[in-house]
Amino acid sequence: MKQRRSNDDLFVLAILGAVCGLLAALVMALLYWLIVTSSHFFMAGGGEAFESLAVWQRATIPVVACFILATIFTVLPAKINNVGIPFVVERLNYHQGVLPFANAVTQFFTAAISLVGGLSIGKEGPAVHLGATFGSYLAQKARLPQYGVETLLACGVSGAIAAAFQTPLAGVLFAFEVIFIEYRMGIVLPVVMSSVVGMLVSEFLLGRIEVFDIAKLSTAQFTPEFFLACLALVLFIVMLAFLFLKVQKVLWSQGSLSVWWRFALVALATSIAAIYVPEALGGGYDSIVSLLSGQVLVSSLLVIIVVKTLLTSASIGLGIPGGMIGPTFVIGGLAGAQVAFLFNSSLTYEHEMTLFILLGMSAMMAVCFQAPLTALIAIIEMTHTSEVIVPAMLVIVLSCLIMRLFKQDSAFVQRLRFSGLSSSPSPFQRYLRHHTVQSVAEPVTIVPAHASMERLKDLGSSMVEYVAFQSEDRWLLARRESVLDALQSINFGPPPWLVVDDDRVLMDLLKALDCEQSPFISEPASLEDMLAWFQISGSSDVLVDLKRAGKICLVSRRRLDQFLLKDS
Repeated sequence: MKQRRSNDDLFVLAILGAVCGLLAALVMALLYWLIVTSSHFFMAGGGEAFESLAVWQRATIPVVACFILATIFTVLPAKINNVGIPFVVERLNYHQGVLPFANAVTQFFTAAISLVGGLSIGKEGPAVHLGATFGSYLAQKARLPQYGVETLLACGVSGAIAAAFQTPLAGVLFAFEVIFIEYRMGIVLPVVMSSVVGMLVSEFLLGRIEVFDIAKLSTAQFTPEFFLACLALVLFIVMLAFLFLKVQKVLWSQGSLSVWWRFALVALATSIAAIYVPEALGGGYDSIVSLLSGQVLVSSLLVIIVVKTLLTSASIGLGIPGGMIGPTFVIGGLAGAQVAFLFNSSLTYEHEMTLFILLGMSAMMAVCFQAPLTALIAIIEMTHTSEVIVPAMLVIVLSCLIMRLFKQDSAFVQRLRFSGLSSSPSPFQRYLRHHTVQSVAEPVTIVPAHASMERLKDLGSSMVEYVAFQSEDRWLLARRESVLDALQSINFGPPPWLVVDDDRVLMDLLKALDCEQSPFISEPASLEDMLAWFQISGSSDVLVDLKRAGKICLVSRRRLDQFLLKDS
């Protein structure tokens, strides 16, 4: 029968999920503080005001940042250099969700250096890696089974996104749509708990994040001109997404190049952009804020869009440790503004500029990560308005359908596939991972090697099929009936297994029974690990130490096969 997760398990996971959200928000706030504080040393106005710097300064800063990053990645062991969301998904699918803490530390400091240096990346991707690492660490410390590890990893991801954008529901959906690529209703409550805690802690530490002024946002009027503008935006977003993904694909094949060469190319491209298009540096949110406030951008809007797209995809494709979520928001928002400019005569421009910026942001994120609901809910939560829902759904659906028509998957899925890895386990693997060994465990009565007659006679009323005992360093297994049959032989005279110890009559089970030596292992994380153990060892049964339950049980290959066939 299938194992049912108890309410106690759910309560424990919810508590640990809240801790994940707290830790993710704290590290997100620390990353934000580190970026802003470091930027203030050489730049007035915070970490996005690169336009205020002298030309030589903003051209030099990316070179210095890339030099520091290349030095770090050269000095550190190669296994510690793997960071980012694709690394999280890889560890989830191929390493039981175990995320090394050293990689998270590397992610934290290298992301901070990249953002302070004006490289075109986002801080949300690193936050996801850090949040997932906290979830993995807590699950390992609590010795949770595989489904518990996956639950807490999802909690860390949702808490990080909620803290970064202060969008709790989008954080939950991001964990399901982007990391797991499926909706898991059984773990919703702990994930929601983590997301809410992450958002509240972020708001307490950083204050309310108000990126957009939506005072001029009005209800969309679905006129023919409006539909035409939406269609133009869809086509523009799809073109930008193709460019964004194609450049990364081309550059992934250059992974064999030295980190010095790759980061030197990023430094050169970013420095050139810093001279002519400074709005493309860093996260880029200041460009959208300028548009919403009515300010005139120094560079051409279309030029900023193309440069931002190329610069971000080149930076990520060449291995800069950063995220893509924030930049895709910016690229999409600028694309929406460009479409609003083009249809200025047909639309009520002053009122619909903000609307099209939001539509572009949601569509670009949705198509790049194949996360339509996450993109939609993120925009609603960031703007605190529902006016954008219907037009955003229209633009997102059309954009995602076109991308699917051309067989374009999420950027993360394509990155894993390029590395020869799967973005999600097979249904059979997923089924095994969601069940623990207790689903197929048989109870065992543990007795001493020299057992008393009274204790052995009690086996007659027991329903347990097997008896196990330890002799030296070996575990031996026997059927209950065999013990009872041996016990009956005392009626025919003193048997050879009889042992007298201080007026106590004992049975030497090793002499009395024809026992089989049984392997003895600690509890595997899931049935997937149990099946792998059977395939490697070739054994037909094994004694398993269920430390959390405080007992030892028997698991047989026969019973495991029956369980799988019954539920197939």
